[in-house]
Amino acid sequence: MKKIIIFFGPPGSGKGTQAKRLATKHGYGHISTGDLLRTLQMQPELESDEAAALEAMKKGKLVPDWLIYRLAFRAAEQYLNNGQGIIFDGAIRTVAQASMYQEYFAGKGCAHDVVVVEIALSDEEAYNRLTKRRLCKDCGEIIPWLPAYYDMVECPHCGGELISRADDAEAIIQKRILEQGNAALAPIREYYQKLGLLKIVDGMRAIEEVEKEIEEAIQ
Repeated sequence: MKKIIIFFGPPGSGKGTQAKRLATKHGYGHISTGDLLRTLQMQPELESDEAAALEAMKKGKLVPDWLIYRLAFRAAEQYLNNGQGIIFDGAIRTVAQASMYQEYFAGKGCAHDVVVVEIALSDEEAYNRLTKRRLCKDCGEIIPWLPAYYDMVECPHCGGELISRADDAEAIIQKRILEQGNAALAPIREYYQKLGLLKIVDGMRAIEEVEKEIEEAIQ
């Protein structure tokens, strides 16, 4: 299995869920851009440039690339130094970012050891999943909007109350799909196809079926 695995796909495609499952199963490090930013926001003291970037993010501006690189590469360094493989989740949003990550991997001598997995999902299905998915109020577990979970009334992990995510308002989701949906992903898909790194799996199926297809694709 490749040492570096990169997941990308539209919002709601299950990147985070599949990345966590795969990392746990194979002992890989899991780097989620969203988790890194949330952790940074909780730090009592920040570098001045980081504080300014986070303040701008709260006002709706995009997170600057330099901050993403700083956080992700810092985390990657720890795993690579320990000889661990890494799964990146939600790291690539533009071709410029994809190119910068490839430069980083080349500098670490592992550009040949990368596989990119697109979890394909229609924008319509992404909208339905995001507007209807739920979150555990206690442990933060995301409960996807899939048939197996429609009737679930409490968190399967801790029994906590299930609520809607604050960022799952319809207007916010429409904006996210516009910025991160299939039209925005097309240049990234083409970039990785040209490099011969891309594997595409069907994100419309059940979680376990998607996981099985990913395993087959990356072996």
